[in-house]
Amino acid sequence: MKNPKLVSVQWVDIIATSGWEKLDEVNTPTMETVGYLVHKDKNCIKVACTKDEKGDWFSYHVFPKGCIRKITNILS
Repeated sequence: MKNPKLVSVQWVDIIATSGWEKLDEVNTPTMETVGYLVHKDKNCIKVACTKDEKGDWFSYHVFPKGCIRKITNILS
């Protein structure tokens, strides 16, 4: 993306257990990540939080579309 927007991504985490948890004790938490939306396609979005002096992005969070609840622009 040419001019990435600063966004907040609300997403649902995936949980796995290997203990003695009961069914009602295991739930998927909703999380929030803030960063620059640098990629978006039909399968996923990529948010980065660090850019170097050349303009290259680093420190990515990659979210499958099915885990995303909401994307909110922070700055216009």
